[in-house]
Amino acid sequence: MRPFGALAAGLLALGACQENINTPGDCPTLCPGEQIIVRDTAIDALVGSDSSFFGYQPRSGRTALLVSSGLAAGEYRAFVVFPAIRPDSVSVDGVKHKFTPDTAQIAFTMQSRDTTATDLRLYLRRIPITVDTTLTYDSLAALIATAPVLDSIVVSDTLKAGQILTMFTGDRLALIQTVPEDSGRIALALTVTASKPTGIRLAVDATASTGAPVFQFRGKADVTDTAKVRQSIAVRPESVAKFGYYGNIDLAATADPDLLYIGGPESGRSIIRFAIPKHIRDSAQVLRATLELVPARTLAGLPGAVLRDSVAVRGLQADLGAKSPALAVVGLQLAGPLTEGTSEVVSVDMFRLVSQWQTVGGPPESIFLAHAGEPTGGSFMQPVFYSTRSPSGRPRLRVTYGLPTRPGRP
Repeated sequence: MRPFGALAAGLLALGACQENINTPGDCPTLCPGEQIIVRDTAIDALVGSDSSFFGYQPRSGRTALLVSSGLAAGEYRAFVVFPAIRPDSVSVDGVKHKFTPDTAQIAFTMQSRDTTATDLRLYLRRIPITVDTTLTYDSLAALIATAPVLDSIVVSDTLKAGQILTMFTGDRLALIQTVPEDSGRIALALTVTASKPTGIRLAVDATASTGAPVFQFRGKADVTDTAKVRQSIAVRPESVAKFGYYGNIDLAATADPDLLYIGGPESGRSIIRFAIPKHIRDSAQVLRATLELVPARTLAGLPGAVLRDSVAVRGLQADLGAKSPALAVVGLQLAGPLTEGTSEVVSVDMFRLVSQWQTVGGPPESIFLAHAGEPTGGSFMQPVFYSTRSPSGRPRLRVTYGLPTRPGRP
């Protein structure tokens, strides 16, 4: 089968082959005698062959923190544990010297927020350093309920993303003192408020040199070189087990087997299978192909978010169910926007992937759905779609294609 071009290219090709009116009856052998016939069709996914799977991203693998208040998408709380936040020595030219801090700051990198909310404030509360990723939402919420407020960070209404911080100097340094048995460590729980129900997403990759939460100390080193007296030390979360977020809504816990789920705390994915009719797969010129997904409930997320939600569609190298490997072809990571607060049909341009299905020995006619932000585990939205077992709203492909011309017919 020869490669298929776009609709415009096909029509240009037809226009270039015309009958010569100066030589009546002369029509080239390969000149089509009729215009291309364009048709639309809807191809439903194979009934009963779609399903959802969970657990692709462990909690410890997340590189984002979610914190919310009053969101329909759920209440989220987070925590971070810092190691040895009060260093008493600093390395200068490879030699350790006594260090006396006089200023400290706690900084976070805000990746996304509701830009329609004002008076945003992030609260930092002291909690026991024993917290880790085995916590549940209820247990963290209980700790927060009795935890004292260490400080709060006021976020400018004009700041959409970037660093937010609070500083401690003078007498305020006493607020971050630790007891001997904590070995200098400190654990902070995070909550948020604003003029309306809202939430924020914070970067928290402990392996990164930038973006992760950081305790930074500035002060004086006990050195004779006056140019090197002022020094600073940065302290970040010590391991991936020492930060995390929890929500009170986890759709995976009550998943309906007759619906399709993506994203969420358990990193859901869904597989959908199609059977493209033979006359389209082998002979037709596909001009357009669109996947249509119907939300089974309102797409609740973060209103006015800086980072928009979207569904990721991946072709498969082989259909192995939950462990199917993604198709390793450049440009075939497809995506469609998810509109927060609506139940609008989600559409994804599938032209490039359907074209792969038309090739001889091509990949299986199956796709994986995932949340586009899944690798970071950092989205408030947990999309749910109707499946092939639903009475309506089943997944389908809408295909526009052209029938092959018939050469030699005047």
